[in-house]
Amino acid sequence: MDKLSTKHLIFIIWGTSIVSMKTYPNIFIINGGRDSWISVIIASILMFLYFTYILYVCKKNNCYNMDEIYHRALGKTIGDIFLILFIITLIVTLIESSSVEANSINVAMLQETPPWFLLLFILIPAIYITKKGTRAITIIIVIGLSFIMVAGIILAVLTAKYKKLDYLLPIMANGITYPFILSVIKALGCYSGIGICIPFLSRVSSKSKITKYSIIALLIVIQMEIFANIGVLTTFSLVRLLGINYPKLIQTQLISYFSFVEGGEFFVMLQMVGGWFIKYMLTLNAILILLKKLSYFNKYWIYIITLFVFIFSYFISDQVLVIYKFLNLYVYFSVIGFILIPTIIFSIFHYKSTSNKFVYKNK
Repeated sequence: MDKLSTKHLIFIIWGTSIVSMKTYPNIFIINGGRDSWISVIIASILMFLYFTYILYVCKKNNCYNMDEIYHRALGKTIGDIFLILFIITLIVTLIESSSVEANSINVAMLQETPPWFLLLFILIPAIYITKKGTRAITIIIVIGLSFIMVAGIILAVLTAKYKKLDYLLPIMANGITYPFILSVIKALGCYSGIGICIPFLSRVSSKSKITKYSIIALLIVIQMEIFANIGVLTTFSLVRLLGINYPKLIQTQLISYFSFVEGGEFFVMLQMVGGWFIKYMLTLNAILILLKKLSYFNKYWIYIITLFVFIFSYFISDQVLVIYKFLNLYVYFSVIGFILIPTIIFSIFHYKSTSNKFVYKNK
């Protein structure tokens, strides 16, 4: 059974768009400084407009198949080329997901365990679950994200007393600067995993409520990311924050109540491990959906892609300096691959469809 419900789409949106910004906010905080929470608000608005526009185009033209939209907009050959570029962006996202998870766990928790060993616990289970089909994937993401959401609420409560709003002041002391604009773009890059959801739209059985449930999911993501960013900024001073590789992991180590409750690491580890695994699994599944649409699919692709991802992730995840260089490039790459190019192609498709309908009515 390959069909999904609109409620499943909520979890897919959460699984693809939450974890990046929560794990490595330093990518854009280094440019936005104490005003980076404003960067997140602006990026959130742009992300919301982007995805609702994609849904608007699909609904207006009654077409949710990504391959059909690309082919009708650009023609068969050029459409295939841009679909392959989208698949390449998805493969790079697989490298991001596996590398960040392995490196963050190695740096903050299991320092004696090499990252390549941790990679095996991401890549191999992802193959197993993906081969079990859509039902297995939906069960994992629904259960996993439910626990992750509960863990996030608990962490928000437990870390509340360690936050100082004074760290946000003064607000926009330097006005809108070039580094601030870069911060907005990088924050949007952290959000751009939302583009992974596009291939899944054709799998949703009832299209009538896609927009409604997507907006609900997006609003939950937005408030979560804004408060999470404010949370790390108000927990640490800006200078100290920029010296921490994975702030969320360190933030939870502060938790101590009655000299007894000190389990913050457990909750954030659940968020980190579960969140990145779910994003990896959804990205892999999106690749297979598009390969089937392009008629390039065979049973060995999943193993070839996994081997390719393991090789690159092995080198990238080995050192923090290397992975942050990769992430600084990745956020720009993902904005182009997941947001800018699809927006242009969906606009061309919408314009052509609208023009054809207008010509048809006037004949």
